[in-house]
Amino acid sequence: MNQVGRKQWKLDSGYHRRSLSETAIFRLKTIFGGKLRRRFFDNQAVELFLQCAALNRMIQLGKPDSYKVED
Repeated sequence: MNQVGRKQWKLDSGYHRRSLSETAIFRLKTIFGGKLRRRFFDNQAVELFLQCAALNRMIQLGKPDSYKVED
């Protein structure tokens, strides 16, 4: 890392992508808890899908609307 620099090391190792995925999982576990409540795998998959959909909706609602301002 010292030879190529931190920015290049992050690009080469995929650190940024891993960091983004860890942040997303942390956010999911913080909001919905760390455990799945369904017992069977198919039901767990549906539960996780619904949690992801709800999280994506919450994130989308928090983003500002961008638009071009004309003079």
